[in-house]
Amino acid sequence: MILADLGATVIHIDPPTGPQWQSPANAVLNRNKTTVTIDLKSDQGLVQALTLIDHADIVLESFRPGVLKRLGIDFAQLRQARPELITISMPGYASNDQLRSQWKATEAIVAANSGAFTDMGFNRVLMGVDPSFSPLSLCSAYATTLAASSVVMALFAREKLGVGDHIEVPIVAALMEGLSYNSIVIEDLPKRYLTMREHEISHRKENNLPMDVSYDDLQEYLDPFYRTYKCKDGRFFYVVCPSHRNHAKRCLQVTGLYDELLAEGLPEVHNLHLPVDEWDDETSIGVYPLPKKWADIISAKMKQVFLTKTSEEWGVIFGEGQIPGAPHRTTQEWVNSDHCAQAGLIVEVDDPEYGMMKQPGPMVWLEESAEQMLQPRARVTVDFEAALAELSEVKATPPPTGAVAAKDNRQAWLAGVKILDLTNVIAGPHSAAFLSRFGAEVIKLDPVTPLYDPLIGTVYSFQANIGKKSALVDINTEQGRDIFHQLIRSVDLVLINAPERQIVPLGLDEASLQAVNPGVLFCRLDCLGGPTRGPKTDYIGYDDIIQANSGIMSRFGGPQTPEEHAHLGTLDVNCGFVGGLGMALSLYHKMRTGRHSRACTSLSAATNLAQIKFAYDYQGRAPFDEASGRDAFLRNERRQFIY
Repeated sequence: MILADLGATVIHIDPPTGPQWQSPANAVLNRNKTTVTIDLKSDQGLVQALTLIDHADIVLESFRPGVLKRLGIDFAQLRQARPELITISMPGYASNDQLRSQWKATEAIVAANSGAFTDMGFNRVLMGVDPSFSPLSLCSAYATTLAASSVVMALFAREKLGVGDHIEVPIVAALMEGLSYNSIVIEDLPKRYLTMREHEISHRKENNLPMDVSYDDLQEYLDPFYRTYKCKDGRFFYVVCPSHRNHAKRCLQVTGLYDELLAEGLPEVHNLHLPVDEWDDETSIGVYPLPKKWADIISAKMKQVFLTKTSEEWGVIFGEGQIPGAPHRTTQEWVNSDHCAQAGLIVEVDDPEYGMMKQPGPMVWLEESAEQMLQPRARVTVDFEAALAELSEVKATPPPTGAVAAKDNRQAWLAGVKILDLTNVIAGPHSAAFLSRFGAEVIKLDPVTPLYDPLIGTVYSFQANIGKKSALVDINTEQGRDIFHQLIRSVDLVLINAPERQIVPLGLDEASLQAVNPGVLFCRLDCLGGPTRGPKTDYIGYDDIIQANSGIMSRFGGPQTPEEHAHLGTLDVNCGFVGGLGMALSLYHKMRTGRHSRACTSLSAATNLAQIKFAYDYQGRAPFDEASGRDAFLRNERRQFIY
């Protein structure tokens, strides 16, 4: 779907019995594609499939390892005959996994077997809900973006080396990659980083006490700058501004609490990177987690303040005030919101089965051609001759000269590519680190004075900065600006995560950037941006913000008890993968056309992919009542029993 959205001619093969998964989501997943029915188990069907492959640049399959070869389609033989061919396999488990490779690995099997359901975070541990079912198709979402980005990088490499490649993206590997920030273990991490929830879990374990904390009581174990508040309209608002001095301060200012707390002695520590025993006070705004004393004081005051306005009013106040926070909404509200419609995050497709249908917009786009992606073609089904004719209209890449020599001297896909990384936290840094694995050289530029607590700026960077060179530069000084421009002139692409309104002041707009380095590429990630502008385009936010606003938290915890989806970086990492896709797309586009471009994606696009099973609407759609809340697993069991 992603490649088709970007303009690839895609022929999708269904078996004679039709798709194995019957869902309206197929209308989304097969848009911009042409479907043909072929029986791969018949002699005629095999000949037809091989004929279509002979006209293709890329072949994608998701069978268990060895199945396609037994049907007569051998990727190794195909690539030996046509070295320019790119083949990609997406099995549930890796082909070299001797135990699991032949398992029928559905989404739930992979998630359960990998520990994703039994590691749903501190909330579920304290509430005694373990394991927990998650309705998000995270395994498939991560695999989708890894596969799409790897295809584009392989196309880029093919332009240089003259040969294609074979790619394997096991679904389980994609899941573990996506949840990698949950797998960091640091010995002797200072105790000040332990949250109130972790302290309570340890207390209960040490004293043999049950894990039976209620949802309401759980809220009092959460940081005041990282929790849900009830508003005047009875709906909920999620504040996510811990770990950052400016965001937390602005939050207290717009709620009218800042001066009041200063008068009560709210302390401030100037250098959070010092050992705690060397701090000039007990805590500070920007510390995460806050100690219980100040967490309780601030939370009590904020609970009262949020009751004075509606959740929507607070959404505007926080958004316009450049403070991360968002009202909790359902997926249905997200899909039908004005912002999604205006920003191109949700588009309309006239599907032959469901009529006019709201569907997720593009996952990644080039600014120069973004609007062309806002009117996807509905899926169509044709016979073999029509499918072959459609493929034949697009001239496949001819067999390269000197391919054998190139194969003997393989390079990393992105060897020679240089990227300047101006990002922070997870999504942006992860996207550049992702490309560094394929040979890109990444230079990471950070401010001299960090605004984030070391938990964010240091601990997360253990993984997000793998493979990078780094420098501390103050670009607000004349000397720093000169260094900044020197670095821009030395690279092929500049990467940042920031809302659109910050680009001109930083000198990263098209005119300013091209004046420094003509032809340099640019990629930007943000929270609520889309191909076009919407009311919330310039609002800032993190993974948790879009989880709340898009309905993920209402689905995971239940509409009346919204809860953060427990996995750290749930959407951040996938946004990073899509950012990697955007950068690869720009590099490939320039190599093919000679034109530079500006690639974009957002956490909002990533949430649409994670919720693709649910993120659509049309007249007559069944109620948005898919499994949600903490009893989802039990209710699923009951349904199975009834059936």
